[in-house]
Amino acid sequence: MTFKQLSNIARTPFGTAKDKGMTIIEILIVIALMAGIMAVLVSKLLDRNEEAKTDLTSIALSQLSDDLKIYKLNNNRFPTSEEGLQALIEAPATAKNWKGPYIDAEKLNDPWGKPFQYELVDFKNFKITSAGGDGEFGTSDDVIFPKEAEKQKEEAPVTAELKVPEGNLDRSAN
Repeated sequence: MTFKQLSNIARTPFGTAKDKGMTIIEILIVIALMAGIMAVLVSKLLDRNEEAKTDLTSIALSQLSDDLKIYKLNNNRFPTSEEGLQALIEAPATAKNWKGPYIDAEKLNDPWGKPFQYELVDFKNFKITSAGGDGEFGTSDDVIFPKEAEKQKEEAPVTAELKVPEGNLDRSAN
């Protein structure tokens, strides 16, 4: 190849000077590549959106827990399962020292727009559940407060065992 041919190629990489622009096939290839890249980016963003909603739900459940503790301070008990979280907005008939509302009504729904489920486990413990992204309770994407693992840790007694080596422990003999 001569220098003149190389300089012509450098000036017109897609053909001769007469062939300006791109063919329809080249344009379609570029569009297909851009569509593929956009599909990957959109799927990544949607996954992040679900993660963000799950994190937001955990924060909302923690806030509800704090509001329930304030309710208990005023009324000497948590709301019953029948009274539910509505007891934080409207005074139940059994609450003598109700000083609410303890929370805004719109905060009783999860980021997916479904109401939280409240259950009084015993006089000291309660459970609040969000149905998660699928909107059904009892599935793997449910968000539960308190987390079951943390609850089991609190209930499990901490034990330690100290082993003393056998034999002569008298160091003064040396």
